[in-house]
Amino acid sequence: MLSDYPFHLFGRTITITGHEQFLALVFLAVGATTWVILQSRRRRVVALQRSAVSDQMVYELSRIADALDRLASRPMDQTMSVTTGSFKEDEPRTMPFSMFGRER
Repeated sequence: MLSDYPFHLFGRTITITGHEQFLALVFLAVGATTWVILQSRRRRVVALQRSAVSDQMVYELSRIADALDRLASRPMDQTMSVTTGSFKEDEPRTMPFSMFGRER
């Protein structure tokens, strides 16, 4: 059977028992078996055939992509138009109603 194995590392001695060696061998065997099964498994390929639904999805997604591309290519001053004359500094910044429906 497996015996204890002293292992010297950086001036310290680590003893690996027979039970730990057995568990390491079992772990390696399970890992190797899992790897072999995963490698030998047949690869699955999903092929999406053309249909009315897939064509409609492609059309809608291309519309969304075009709109986002147009927004991204705009200059920054057109994207965020700020009107400076509508805000008055003298008005208090309170909400007309609180979350309970009472005026502040």
